[in-house]
Amino acid sequence: MLHVALSNIKTYARRYIAVILAVAIGTAFLAATLSVNSSTQATLKNSLGDAYKNADLVAYPDWDLVPGAEELTELSLKDIADVRNLPEVSTAYGLAYADGLLRTADNSYGVSAQPVDPDQGLGGMELIEGRAPQGSNEIIIDASHAKEMGVSIGDVVALENGAISPANYNIVGIQRSTTNPRTSAYALAGMSEKAWQHFSGGQALITEIVVNGDGSDESLKAELEKLFTGKKMADMAVVTADEKVLNEVAQFTGGTDQLSVILLVFALIALVVTGLVVVNTFAVVIAQRTRELALLRILGAKRKQIRSSVLIEALLIGILASILGVLLAVALMAGLIQLLHVMVPEMSYAALALTPQGLAIPILVGVLMTVFAASLPAQRAMKLAPLAALRPFDAASVKNRAGKARIIFGSLFVVAGASLLAYGAIQGDLVVAFLGGLVSFPGILMLASLFVPSSVSGIGKAVAGKSTAGKLAALNAVRNPGRTTATATALLIGVTLVSMIMVGGQTAKASLNNAVAAEFPVDMMVSFYDRQVSGAETKSMLEQINGVDGITASSSFTSGYADVDMGTDEMFNAEIMSVDPTSFADVALDPNIVPADGEIVYVLGSPENPTVEVGGQTLAVKNSEAMLSGNIVTEQTFSKLEIDEANQYSGILIKVDSDVNAASVNELVTKVSAITGVESSMINGGVVMKSMFSQIIDVLLMIVSALLAVAVLIALIGVANTLSLSILERTRENSLLRALGLKKKQLRGMLATEAVLIGGVAALLGLVLGVAYGLLGARSALASMGTMTYEIPWWQLALVLLISIVAALLASVTPGRRAAKLSPVEGLAVE
Repeated sequence: MLHVALSNIKTYARRYIAVILAVAIGTAFLAATLSVNSSTQATLKNSLGDAYKNADLVAYPDWDLVPGAEELTELSLKDIADVRNLPEVSTAYGLAYADGLLRTADNSYGVSAQPVDPDQGLGGMELIEGRAPQGSNEIIIDASHAKEMGVSIGDVVALENGAISPANYNIVGIQRSTTNPRTSAYALAGMSEKAWQHFSGGQALITEIVVNGDGSDESLKAELEKLFTGKKMADMAVVTADEKVLNEVAQFTGGTDQLSVILLVFALIALVVTGLVVVNTFAVVIAQRTRELALLRILGAKRKQIRSSVLIEALLIGILASILGVLLAVALMAGLIQLLHVMVPEMSYAALALTPQGLAIPILVGVLMTVFAASLPAQRAMKLAPLAALRPFDAASVKNRAGKARIIFGSLFVVAGASLLAYGAIQGDLVVAFLGGLVSFPGILMLASLFVPSSVSGIGKAVAGKSTAGKLAALNAVRNPGRTTATATALLIGVTLVSMIMVGGQTAKASLNNAVAAEFPVDMMVSFYDRQVSGAETKSMLEQINGVDGITASSSFTSGYADVDMGTDEMFNAEIMSVDPTSFADVALDPNIVPADGEIVYVLGSPENPTVEVGGQTLAVKNSEAMLSGNIVTEQTFSKLEIDEANQYSGILIKVDSDVNAASVNELVTKVSAITGVESSMINGGVVMKSMFSQIIDVLLMIVSALLAVAVLIALIGVANTLSLSILERTRENSLLRALGLKKKQLRGMLATEAVLIGGVAALLGLVLGVAYGLLGARSALASMGTMTYEIPWWQLALVLLISIVAALLASVTPGRRAAKLSPVEGLAVE
């Protein structure tokens, strides 16, 4: 039967386009999901593992080796020297960072100093130009921050920290900037190990020792473990560089890959919808070949042979479509990564990683899914007598055993799931609510045969009016309730999830924005942590900031730390923020946080007593739930608290016009950053937080909606297939209508109405379910944060409904043309 299968594929290739397209999209989705997982791991390895990429082994103190210990081993340069003295060690260096302040002629910057040795792998650094530091006053700077600072080889800069006095250093080299997200935000300065030890003042700790050896990793590891055992360092772990990177990736992602889990859920949804479409498509193909299969039976072919022929066709098509899907996924991922490299050069470490299992699993799943989906209509067709015509099969209903079982179990699932969902929403328990949704939705799908056909029929009759074609369309749309239900279910799944995400995301955005507005008392806050700013500079900045469109007011502040006696026999070191009450009142969103002289607005706790002692002054307490970095006092009160000026820093508070939208906030932050010289990432506040939340939610909504659109696209292919099979079954009927006077245009309109009814009703039911799930899900996830704000994006939901209807209409074009081309005489002659 292989020859028969190959001949059929060659002869009727056009019939399988829908199957190939559906399977290719579904497997591409799954392959892309798996490649996202592996590529994310590879990218994190390239970034988090930047310091280990040329290493053999990494040794570091590990809490897991000494459970219950009060402290870990503190590594020193002497420990590194002992490692270097081992016979099998070629190079060894320590990873350590000592924070300080780097001053140029124009500005000052936060810096992390690292110990390097040109004979020991240069501390994992790579020189781009110049040479390694050797003298006690020589450093190298990473390229990106050197450009930002405007310094180059030969320039002199000043370095200082709390341990040493400022000293001048000569820049002798430029190193490649790190891709590690934990350290890339800081300027990295490499200095000789002795100079680093002096600069750190013994305060900075060496976190890991990176080792390269001349022999095998096993023997080198044994030597290191022997050394640490002899030094009574029981907490020292020795692992390969790959093992260390995987450990850091797990810590960075919390030990789980939530993105891959979410993507995998969407991939499974796409595969389920694909399976439904493949079943319908093969039902069309087999129906079109009824006479051919019957002729084969008459000529002696057995049922088993014909069934094998159909399954071989499905196997070959599944292999072809699955390979195409995997190739499509690889091309898409490669293109996205290249686009990322071009648009964000700093992300050049992003990598495409393909694994054998990541390529094989989608192909295997696609093939098995296609064969299994094709076996269902093939099994039905083989039950027919050789000369029997294709007849519709019974749907699940209360009149047959399968229908009764589905209705009973579906009802139980809906009742149990709805109860869990309602309980989770009321109690704010996301886990319970998620479980409720997971149980109730399959129950609804099992009961779909009860309400989908009746909904299609009812709405069809309501909109048909006096149109004969419309009335016929309403009847024909439910001619085969089982197939109509299967097709509508595929679309219902996608639309339900799309609308659920839209409603949940919009509600989350509104609730988070209101919560942020209640907690953050100012729109924007700029702090000069790393440099001293004079009063004249601050005044100039305030004038420039007030001139920016979208900013309505600004005010300065000064912060420092002082011991606070709350009357509990225990002193607390708290941050105190000094403000001018007049200008602060213009930027504060809550007038209750504006202090009076002799008063402190306590935002970092709730003292039990009505007064507290600060710097020998008794201050009246005014509690607030607002979030600021310090407790607020007036400038006059602050001056009496005797706070050390050396430990003070200043900043600026800004109020943004309420009409500024989230997208424009980034532009304001950029302008404020340029005026103040503070990095954009260090500017925070209520409006910044709201903008961040809104953008994150919008991006997630866009990604999720795009992913779920794949399932909707596949489902609409199913609408076209269902319509094709319906037309095939009604060939003689349609021809009789043509003979009685129905025009081609009316026939096409009738078929288009059928498609719109199926697609529109499925989308409408999906929207209703999606709104319910979205609101209850958002309630369960966000109820703990306080008062909820429910918002339904009506225009977006209307757009989803419109797109579904238009797409269903387009899906009817090809079947409609095919039916209209057949002349009444030819159609009536069909047996």
